[in-house]
Amino acid sequence: MAKATMQKWQRDHFVKELDRNYDPLISAASLKLRSIEAEAVEIAEKNLADEIGATPIIQELEDAIENLKNKMSKAARFFSKTKQAKKDIGYKFKEKSFDVFGYRSNQITPDDCWEQIREWAGELAREKIKKTPEGKILATLEANKRASYKEIMEAGSPDSLKDRLHTNLKKDGLSWHQEVKALPPAGTIN
Repeated sequence: MAKATMQKWQRDHFVKELDRNYDPLISAASLKLRSIEAEAVEIAEKNLADEIGATPIIQELEDAIENLKNKMSKAARFFSKTKQAKKDIGYKFKEKSFDVFGYRSNQITPDDCWEQIREWAGELAREKIKKTPEGKILATLEANKRASYKEIMEAGSPDSLKDRLHTNLKKDGLSWHQEVKALPPAGTIN
């Protein structure tokens, strides 16, 4: 007798059901981690900037930019008050506020520096979060889902697969076998 093999539509059915069972748990665990991650990144950002010595460098850059803005403002006031300004003065000298940043991509701003620190701090925070109880729960759920996918792809027949999936899902508080519920008795309509 030949061994029964599953059809593609059967595998697709099992995959969809597996997703339906695991995705809400994985989403909930991921949401828990996002709030933890946001707090951890904020703390890690400050600590990392201080640790690598970036804070004084960024402060110097901010001070230099502020100084440059002040000097531009001083130059504008000077040129707008000269006798020649009465005739015709360029529009740049009529501005009230000044900035050194335009559309050029080779300028480094303090925001660019903080963004780089945030990116590095995020990576460090995510690594630490993986070791928390919440991170371990998410990793376990994802690993169990992957193991169940593997079972689906390697299964020969749907009957044996159902039992293996039920065993896998049971470990996460889920069940492959869903109990069908009866509707409440219909009442009389007046």
